[in-house]
This record gives sequence, structure tokens and C-alpha cells, in this order.
Amino acid sequence: MEDRAFDNEIMELLSRGHEGAYWDYKSDYPDYPEDKLKDIICMANNLENRDAYLIYGANNDGSICGIENTSVSRISSAGLTEFLRTKPFAGGYYPQTDVKTINAGEHQLDVVIIYNSRHTPYYLQEKYGKGHDVKKHLTPGTIYTRIYDTNTPTNGTASIEQTEYLWRKRFGYDLTPFQRLLNLLETPERWSETNWDSCRHNYNLEFPEFQIIIEESKNGYEELAYFYDNEKMFYAPLKINYLSTTLYETELWYMDEARCLITLPESKHMDNQHIFYYYILKDSVNGKLLPFFNYGKFQCHNRSGVEMPILLFHNKMEQEEFEIWVDNNPDVIKLVEEKLEHNAIYKHILSKANHDGVVNEHGIKQTAISYGLYKEWGKGLCSGRCFII
Repeated sequence: MEDRAFDNEIMELLSRGHEGAYWDYKSDYPDYPEDKLKDIICMANNLENRDAYLIYGANNDGSICGIENTSVSRISSAGLTEFLRTKPFAGGYYPQTDVKTINAGEHQLDVVIIYNSRHTPYYLQEKYGKGHDVKKHLTPGTIYTRIYDTNTPTNGTASIEQTEYLWRKRFGYDLTPFQRLLNLLETPERWSETNWDSCRHNYNLEFPEFQIIIEESKNGYEELAYFYDNEKMFYAPLKINYLSTTLYETELWYMDEARCLITLPESKHMDNQHIFYYYILKDSVNGKLLPFFNYGKFQCHNRSGVEMPILLFHNKMEQEEFEIWVDNNPDVIKLVEEKLEHNAIYKHILSKANHDGVVNEHGIKQTAISYGLYKEWGKGLCSGRCFII
């Protein structure tokens, strides 16, 4: 699905018939490594705040000539990474790239993807030049970027306004407080160390105005709790503050009599298959928070290290792929139900619920079935021991 969307995006850019601020047509690979490096730096420093593309095998008007008959070695992802890694980039940060080949009728296109990053501006700390033509040599400290469809000249540099924008991007000054928060949550190790058993406060070490605050916990109930060793659970409001402003609110669930902590999972009913499941998206705020309470890992385990039936997805697209797979594989649902009938752990979970007076076991059964389907699907982020398979 992602590859098809990418191919469509590149073909749409070609159909425009002109180059732009984040895409460039190339009929062939450059003859000089200085040109290749400068093209990538300009794209990495693009002012659109997004991924950029070098499309090899296309003429200046967007018509496709193909790259399959090039006389030089074609670029590979590993080769390009090694090329960039060995260049004298300031601070050791070099653009992150990938190479994908697109079949376009009788021709092929090689597309270099330069991923968006906050390490801008990218520039060299030493002079770089391999050939005798010194006009092509890249000078240290020079910031190259791209304006509309034009790269900064080799003997020029970005304007003051463009340079300021790239530095502001690096330090997050171009973002709203909430956007800054999303970036800061990517690195739990840069937040204060907190023992959540005794402390209810956490802050970012570089920007202490961003704080995670847990309020008093209360008794809670979810059928999910019966999958833990102890079904007693609590929940507490969780707030993320910027100075005195609350940017985000959710809940923290204390599972297994407060031995295991998880951020509030979402739930979903699949009406076509009568399936109910709990899930967390890794790219959501709750997904970014989950590692703060699980030793830096995106996981939901019980005290013994066994996975709990909370489906973990990278993003919404992966979740949709799972649901499509379930709709297309009804026989697998029967297979999972048969496994549960003979599963001692599942029977123990039901007995605990019955002991507590839970008459309707439907929610527990559906949660177990959905998790079994998730493990059969096998593409999600869970990979450890589980109670079904």
C-alpha cells in the first residue's frame, strides 16, 4: 500500500512538467561526486519542511527517459548512505536517505528520498572536492538550499532569512508548543528519571517547562485487567503541561495491582467480524508516552514479561491493513477460537472473571480472539511471549 502511494506521488510530480522546491528531475546520474553531494544537501535543506526527491530517469519537462541504460553504476540505499557517512558534515549529522526504483512502462526511475529532519542546516566543516575543477568544490561553512526549482549556486550561500529558518527548525522555534512536545516525547531518555511508584512528576531535561504530571489514582475496571496476574487495576488522570498550560490530557492505567503501567489504550469494534480489541498507535501521543512507563520500550507486558492483548501498531495505516486482513480471512477466526477452547491460560482467565461475578464473558473472549488474530497476522510490533501462540 505504501509503495503504491509513493509511486503515485512520484508520477504526479512528473506529470506537473516542471521541477519544484522539493523535487528535481535528472536524466542521468551526475558525472562529479561534488554535484551529487550538493544536490542532496540542497534537498536536505529544503524550505518546505518535508521529504524531498531526486528523480533519476526524467527529463527537465518531466518526460520519462529511463535510468536503466545509464553508463554508470546505479545508486543503492547502502551505497548512498556510505557515500554520505564519509563526508565531513558538521556535527556528524548527515542526511538520511533511501533509494527506490519505480517501473514506469518500459522504463525505470531511481528515486533518491531525502528524509525530512530537524538537523538542519546541513553543511560541511571541511572543503570537499575530488576533481580538478575547483569551481565545483564545496566550501566549509557554506549553507546550500533550494528556492522553488533552483539550487543555491556552488559559489553562493543561503540568504540570512533562509539560514535563520533552517536554524530555527533545528531548535524547534518554528513549532507550536504542542508540536515541540511531540518531538520531545520521541526521546524518553532525555527526560528526568522517575520512579513512578513514588513520584508523579516528570520533566524534560533540556526544556523543563514541559512536564508530565500524574494525579491521584482511583479504582478502575476493565475486562482487560483479567489478562494480568492480578485483575485489580487503578486509573489516574495524566496531564502534560507547558509552563502553566495543559497541552494534553489522557489516563494512566495501573494494571496488575499497580505493578504494570500503560497509557490509555483505544478500543475498536469490527462490526463485520464481531471483533473487539484494544490498541495503541506508536505515532499517537499515548503511543509516544508508553515507553516512559515501560523501561523505554513500546510494549504492554505483565509482571512475568508476557505480552498482554493490546494490539500495537506503528500507525493508522498498519491498523487498517490488519483489519483488511481479518475481513479477508474469516477461517482464521475459527482457528483462533479452536485454540482458545484448549488454552489453559485462557480458561484460567475466564475462571477469575466468573469468580468475580462476571456473567457476560463476551468482552474477554473477543479481546482474546482479536489478539490471536493479531499474532496470526504477524506484522505488528508485539514479538515476545504471549498466552495464545
